[in-house]
Amino acid sequence: MFLPSSAASRSGEEERRRQAYSKVEGYIMERIPAECRSEAQVVVQEVQCGDPSCSPIDTGITVLFNSGGRGMFGVPVAPADFEAEDLDEFCPPGEIFAEWFKGNNVEWYPNPVDDDAYEANMQEMLRFQIGTLVQCRIAADPVTGWANGQVVELFYRESNWPPGQVAPYKIQLDDGRKIFAPQDTPEVIRARPHPG
Repeated sequence: MFLPSSAASRSGEEERRRQAYSKVEGYIMERIPAECRSEAQVVVQEVQCGDPSCSPIDTGITVLFNSGGRGMFGVPVAPADFEAEDLDEFCPPGEIFAEWFKGNNVEWYPNPVDDDAYEANMQEMLRFQIGTLVQCRIAADPVTGWANGQVVELFYRESNWPPGQVAPYKIQLDDGRKIFAPQDTPEVIRARPHPG
């Protein structure tokens, strides 16, 4: 049943989320060196963390440059609670942004950690990684509107999309078609159930 009050509530929540993401994007853009800034796109994502030693919701940040370079980092604060000062410890310095701008695959750690710990942290930014078998919603029916596939790319972007727009996943369906998931939500993409 459609309830107008619940639609308005969802609309309000979505507007608050959009405003929080926009605020974070602005804070990041201020940290990117001026000579790289016009070529940068910042993508903000809310990331749920199941680790009891971290905040329940983190902010995942991907910086994409028109040159093809990119980098990712996270801040252990929910986007709605994010303040500019939260970047002091967790934002890469200007030199790292400049390297990403040049297309160099430079890793940056807010604190010294080993490569395995860094990789594990990056894998938490999205629910699925490349190679994960998934089901994608391709039709309106909530039962039969799903198709099996496999994640083939993270942070997918098409050249004609507006600046800052990315899809969390590109998926190759079992029937050979390639699609993208516009959101990292269970209503759009989910883990493929195990047979049997």
